[in-house]
Amino acid sequence: MPVFRLIAAALVLAVPAGPQPPVERPGPVPVIYDSDMDFDDASTLAYLCEEHKLGRVDLRAVTVANNGFGRPDRTLRHARSVLTQCGLPGVPVAAGAAGEGVHPAPPELVATIETVLSGALDDGALPPYESSVSAVDLIERTVERSKRRVTILATGPLTNVAAALARHGVAGRLGGIEIMGGALAVPGNLYGSALPGFDNSQEFNMWMDPVSARSVLRSARPGSVRLVPLDATAAVPITQDFVARLAADRQAPGARLVHAIVTQPDLKALIDLGIMYWWDALAAVSMVHEGIAEYRPARIDVVREGVQSGRTVVVADGYRVEAARGADGAAFEERFLDSLNGRR
Repeated sequence: MPVFRLIAAALVLAVPAGPQPPVERPGPVPVIYDSDMDFDDASTLAYLCEEHKLGRVDLRAVTVANNGFGRPDRTLRHARSVLTQCGLPGVPVAAGAAGEGVHPAPPELVATIETVLSGALDDGALPPYESSVSAVDLIERTVERSKRRVTILATGPLTNVAAALARHGVAGRLGGIEIMGGALAVPGNLYGSALPGFDNSQEFNMWMDPVSARSVLRSARPGSVRLVPLDATAAVPITQDFVARLAADRQAPGARLVHAIVTQPDLKALIDLGIMYWWDALAAVSMVHEGIAEYRPARIDVVREGVQSGRTVVVADGYRVEAARGADGAAFEERFLDSLNGRR
């Protein structure tokens, strides 16, 4: 056989058939942040911006589930405001369709969140921000174009994530899915007009779209899901002591934005009642820094119907996750404050 044919045959044999997984290279982990742009989602986005500038994460995209606590016509504007004010205006944003999901967020809380974020971000007079792509398309495109496995941090209803995992090849190319959601051995946190008809065994994110939550657990690559439920977030209440520390230590845009959010009058009143927690921020900080939350293997499922619709249950034949059963509240506050201020 001529030499050039031998070389060609060797090259053909050396090239694997079909789509290949991303090549792992040194550097910060690529992250897609999917949320419903609540007050703590906006605070978490500010945190991720500072971690991006510190080189600990590579914030590739921000997507919003428009069936959560954010007002659908304002969520992308608020996300864009946080990114711009933190110095990352080029990060792409996109939203899912409004009205998807199962149980709508209480309208009284949606109105409160809008008042808080418009006041803190000073963007209430700005027009809605429009994206040229959907949230699901942006997730798929970001995963496909990355040379490294992408991690999704999800801190709202899992509607966008479930739809993205249904796209061919997305689940297998993800490095992990970090979820704030669920309540395993503690009561739920339903509130206000969400309570009638349910037994409050549910955490809000899972309750708003239990069908998508179960779909994510079923579709994700085995071993790739980590869950931060209310069992762990109980260790990180928002206290006025921490707000005072933040007021005295605002060296970077992230810290200044979070301080502006937690000092809005409507939110301050809820903090004073002792019912507000750093739910989403704990998931983000424990994603970036080891030792903040204590994870243990668990098999869980999500109830989809009845008075417990949205409840996360531990069952022998459930889907395998790593679940945070507790957290170090003091370590969280120190790391959160340092990172918000851009300190290594």
